[in-house]
Amino acid sequence: MDHTPEELEHFSAQQNEAEAEKQPSYTPRPLHHLVLAWVLIVVVVFAILGTCYWMVAYR
Repeated sequence: MDHTPEELEHFSAQQNEAEAEKQPSYTPRPLHHLVLAWVLIVVVVFAILGTCYWMVAYR
């Protein structure tokens, strides 16, 4: 059985289309998730800096 390059390209294109259909499309995160994430990052940074300040100033 002889496979021509055209047949192989066609088969490869069909496989790529099938895989693309299986993958769910990307849906971005809601804005409140992003805002909450940044607020939590700021809280953690301030907690770390506050702990460092407390250890230097009061110990």
